Amino acid sequence: MTAATKIAIVTGASGQDGYFLSRRLLDEGWIVHGIARQVADLGVDVLPPEQSSRLFLHQSDLIDPASIFELLKQIQPAEFYNLAGQSSVSRSFTDPLYTWRTNAEFVVHLLECLRKHSPHTRFYQASSTDMFGISATGVTLHNEVSALNPQSPYASAKAAAHLLCHSYREVYGLRIASGILSNHESHRRPASFISRKVVDYVMSVSQLKSEELRGVTPLKMGNLKARRDWGFAPDYVEGMCRILRQIEVRAHHQGKSREADEGTNYHDYVLATGETSAVWELVDAAFRLVGLELEWHFEDDDPSRWGAYFRSTGAPAVVVDPSFLRVAEPVEIRADPKRAREELGWAPRQGLEVFLNDMINESRVESRESGAGSTGD
Repeated sequence: MTAATKIAIVTGASGQDGYFLSRRLLDEGWIVHGIARQVADLGVDVLPPEQSSRLFLHQSDLIDPASIFELLKQIQPAEFYNLAGQSSVSRSFTDPLYTWRTNAEFVVHLLECLRKHSPHTRFYQASSTDMFGISATGVTLHNEVSALNPQSPYASAKAAAHLLCHSYREVYGLRIASGILSNHESHRRPASFISRKVVDYVMSVSQLKSEELRGVTPLKMGNLKARRDWGFAPDYVEGMCRILRQIEVRAHHQGKSREADEGTNYHDYVLATGETSAVWELVDAAFRLVGLELEWHFEDDDPSRWGAYFRSTGAPAVVVDPSFLRVAEPVEIRADPKRAREELGWAPRQGLEVFLNDMINESRVESRESGAGSTGD
């Protein structure tokens, strides 16, 4: 692309993925229009002047998205990344209507605007492996053609938007591609996510002495035996770009002739590490990385009776709160990233420690900075 055509719109720009994606696009020389509810969360004050001059921020709410559609009509960008919406599974149970309106209803109107006013735009939709849910056929490894059986309001809304994007690509020939992403974390994760909850807790007790650990309130968790595929967010953002630019990427990676850049040649891709870990393993790794060893007790198959103790004191460290357990929660969601690896050359980093270290190190930096700013009065 020429410099004049490298214009992108990113919805959800202040979220974890939008944050990393906006910076990646700016590094590549793009003009970026970032849309967010709170534009201050983008941290533009730390960008070099050359990049900040190419970043345009727009404050908007998906419940009233008229300004987003007007922007799309005016700019007609080369790329559009839809990363906006209610992104927490747990929160979707407390407010399913808002989840549906931001994750499904908004997409319907967005695709119509795209079809009528900017049909040349490459459109990326953020889908989720949560759409696979509990397999009705016994299939435990999911790929791009697996049946969808969502078990939460979040997953149901994502599935509706995913299927709609597929229809618009097939019927109208639009250049649409969905990334079906597994869990991916970083220091940009907010408090509503399990990774942030765990890291915030371990950081709060990491400097306590043994006798002090005896008096702390244990970390309260839900289903510790649930297994998920966790990766590092910047790797997944790279995958998003490869998915949207798949015509060029496939030709380059596979050494084949370039396909016609039209909707019929666009495919959806699963992005995952291919490895799952139990929630208790994530918790254990986080404690271990700050120097705290746990002793785990798994009482039969009842997840409400699982827990852990500080090895140094025997005091409770992790307990299960029954109110956090969900009846329809899939025990394990396994995803197969084979197509993305073979066709796009996408290879994420493996291991819980990758994103946990990122989160822990950033917390330590923030703690030092806040301490340096204190007057001690």
